[in-house]
Amino acid sequence: MLDFKKVPKGYQLCFNHECPKKDDCLRFMAGEDLPDNRDWGPAIYPNIKMDSEGCRLFDKGKPQMMAWGFNTLFSEVKHRHVNTLRTTLKQYLGGHSNYYRYHNGERLLNDKQQEWIINLFRRMGYTDNLQFDHQVTTFVFD
Repeated sequence: MLDFKKVPKGYQLCFNHECPKKDDCLRFMAGEDLPDNRDWGPAIYPNIKMDSEGCRLFDKGKPQMMAWGFNTLFSEVKHRHVNTLRTTLKQYLGGHSNYYRYHNGERLLNDKQQEWIINLFRRMGYTDNLQFDHQVTTFVFD
């Protein structure tokens, strides 16, 4: 399901109910999820030219499994490895503040980040409970 809070500022919304591709278009889905308190913003005008392919601004929604939270990953880590793993994660994620944003779900880890982190734990010899605390399927905006 689309969460309008994740729609980037400036992203053009579509309200064309006649479009044949509306059910697969992220712009239309975002327009349908528009909060009641929003009454203006960037939009695709109704006079857009359609061709045999449809709308040139069509944006196929790409669902992706995102994750956050590190408690499960660290649950079986030996005390002597905790600082090394946490420091390496902080460096990879862009610092102390970003680390906690990913831990608390303010930011979500994409599939490449998840894979890198899981491989970090594997390189340190851990193979059990290599999962994040939470996962959610969300749409990725290009």
